[in-house]
Amino acid sequence: MKIRRNKRDTTSRSADEKEVAEFELRQRLAIERRRAVLSALAFCGVSTGEAAELIAKIGENETSQRKELEDVADVEAAIDWFREDWNFAADSFALPPTAVKAIDASLEALAARQNSDGSWGSDAELFGRDPGVAGLCGFAFLAAGSAPGCGRFGDELEKTVGYVLSQSFSLGEAKGAALDANLLNYLKEQELTESDVDGVIANFAEKGRKPMYGHGFATLFLAAVLGTGERPEIRERTRAAVDLIVRAQNADGGWRYEPKRVPVADLSVTTCQLSALRAAKDAGIFVPNATIEKAMAYVKRCQNADGGFRYMTLGGPSGIARTAAAILALQAGGADDSEAIATAFRYLEKAAPLASSVAVNRLKEEDSARLGKGADVLNDDVPRLPTTRIEYYFYGEFYAALAYWRSARDAASKERWARWARRAYPNLLARRGDDGLWRSNVSTDAETAFVLCALLTPFERAPFFLR
Repeated sequence: MKIRRNKRDTTSRSADEKEVAEFELRQRLAIERRRAVLSALAFCGVSTGEAAELIAKIGENETSQRKELEDVADVEAAIDWFREDWNFAADSFALPPTAVKAIDASLEALAARQNSDGSWGSDAELFGRDPGVAGLCGFAFLAAGSAPGCGRFGDELEKTVGYVLSQSFSLGEAKGAALDANLLNYLKEQELTESDVDGVIANFAEKGRKPMYGHGFATLFLAAVLGTGERPEIRERTRAAVDLIVRAQNADGGWRYEPKRVPVADLSVTTCQLSALRAAKDAGIFVPNATIEKAMAYVKRCQNADGGFRYMTLGGPSGIARTAAAILALQAGGADDSEAIATAFRYLEKAAPLASSVAVNRLKEEDSARLGKGADVLNDDVPRLPTTRIEYYFYGEFYAALAYWRSARDAASKERWARWARRAYPNLLARRGDDGLWRSNVSTDAETAFVLCALLTPFERAPFFLR
């Protein structure tokens, strides 16, 4: 079935044309609803034909509903990612052809959303035109094997580099020039001077402004680009960005949203800065050992007795996403074989399968009780699709992919990575939209980039992804 589309404004249509357009919209929505039901039933092992019969019994018009289900099958058969032909061995990992095709289409969809200036999003969106989001999107293209000016997404990467550099504030270049009004307002609000923000990578005109978060991801991207080739202007701005991170570290060893030393830091921003510093150090940028050591100490102080990590040292529950981020941060600091990482992985091994079944980031009381009794959830090889949104799910899997993959060095840790992959890959692909994107009310571009990086990590096509 082909649904006709008319791009003219409905206000200029005749009454008949409007009626046709409304009918087609209802028809399209009905098909989407049935596609979702088909996917859910397919997960339970129900065939498309059986699903049609089940759904037809629910509605009043069996013939119409059966026809719509047939139309759905004609348009696009539901893919059961859990039953695809996967190879989850760490040393011979392979994606099935349908997954390769889906990822390729998602990369193209992400590239198509890039603005002409190299950014993503609009000024009206939360985190629209954020250089950190641009850096994450560029990171996905690096993970796909491209480099600036080279490869399938070489042009997009060139534009991304240009945009990120354009958002880097240089005190030397700013002297004698009129500063942007948004930057001046920000300096006044935060009681900062121009010297304080020298080297920051931020768009101070954006909504939802959290400069150090975006700065960390933008710095990570520039450092990763340095690993693909030497460009003096990129090295200069990366060095300035690293210097700002070093200056902004607080007395406890952490960072928060603003590019300055704050009384209280948080784990999320701190792990982002540690990843950026690791990438910069690998690219030949000097990073003081004292900065790394203080940051590592801060991260370790955020670990709870269950092995998971809380948001701040002040106290709080463990979270799956931030625990994955903390593991990667500790790995970035060189603590790969530490007891802190071992206990953190044990927490994820217990908590993540439960979270994928109860669909919450903080476990329900009865699930926490199961953990306390030492319930063996590792032998449950049946992947589960979450029924509702997991808090920071895509962000968490981005960090988990890198953390599990970097640790996969011996037989036991390789099998641990395989357990994560068997659960994560089908779950992530099942959440992919028909337009190839992973959507979010925060930033669809960032979420899509997070997932693509997670899916492409084992191919090690950029330095940051190497084990």
